[in-house]
Amino acid sequence: MQFRGSAALLVFMGCATLTPVPEAWRSVPQAARITDLCARVSCASRGATDVKVTDGKLVASGKDLTPQFRAIQSFDVSLERREVAFAAKRSDNFDIGLVSLDGSDIHWVPEDPADETDVQWAPRGNKISFVVHSRTGDLVRTVHIPTSFQLTADFPYTAVRALGWEPAAERYAVVLTSPEASERIERLKYSGEGRESVVAPAVRLDVAIEPLADALLMRPSTLHYGERLPLIVWITETPFEWNDARGALMRNARVACAIVRQPSEAFWTAARAVAWIDLEKVYVVSGAPAPSPAYPGAPLSATSVVADPKIPTGRYRVDDRIVRAPPAIVESVAAGWIAEQLKDRNGPR
Repeated sequence: MQFRGSAALLVFMGCATLTPVPEAWRSVPQAARITDLCARVSCASRGATDVKVTDGKLVASGKDLTPQFRAIQSFDVSLERREVAFAAKRSDNFDIGLVSLDGSDIHWVPEDPADETDVQWAPRGNKISFVVHSRTGDLVRTVHIPTSFQLTADFPYTAVRALGWEPAAERYAVVLTSPEASERIERLKYSGEGRESVVAPAVRLDVAIEPLADALLMRPSTLHYGERLPLIVWITETPFEWNDARGALMRNARVACAIVRQPSEAFWTAARAVAWIDLEKVYVVSGAPAPSPAYPGAPLSATSVVADPKIPTGRYRVDDRIVRAPPAIVESVAAGWIAEQLKDRNGPR
């Protein structure tokens, strides 16, 4: 009887650590997304074709145009040239190829170590454009097919969400997103010159961005004399994209935020060398479960906010220096919980 009572007490104590998520932490305001690029700017129309992707191959009128690839991300057809441009994964990354509608050997555009995706023909059929996903942000590359001449427009620390050519084929418009600003539209010449804003972002943070080892570091644009900022380490597979929860946190707390796919020991070493970062107040936010062992090189003071599918909807739990929340709301919980801790300059309770 005594054993059963002790077990029941342990269960009760475990349940008592679950805390209701405040209503304000269950979601954050969502910045407007742009899903209708060609409704905002003039875009060239595309003709209908019977080309399709079947089992990793391009097929037209029942005829295989290509061998099977690991994946085909996008393709576009020039009826004037009777040629298909496509982005295919041959091994580890996507490359751009060209194949005739009548069947031919594939001609590959000189490849880049990074993924090349979202290929399309410019109007009038002699140029293709595609997005190169580099380590420092996306690029839009335009290739004049008859001469192989290339021009590149770069978008540092920014992701290109969509691209549309104007009918005259001299300019295109892009939907952009970046860590400090929500989606917006810019228009430019395919040479990269003459950039202009068409639709401004709904939200823009007043921050400076700089590299820090393998991360991007956002901080307030102006630092106060002698100031030391808490450090948020935000783990994501999309470091060049806007995040509503992260944006809300940076508006509600004066912090530095490092955006990284996975914090390495080199990252923590670099962070220790930054005089205005307060490594006594470090918070690591991840949409994945807490790693074991913890992040190599992280300071012992670091608190992790992680996704845990075992946590019931509408609850969160604090275990020492790990905050666990349901995966669907872990980022909004992180934004609210961290901002709450930083109201008390003595750090997390």
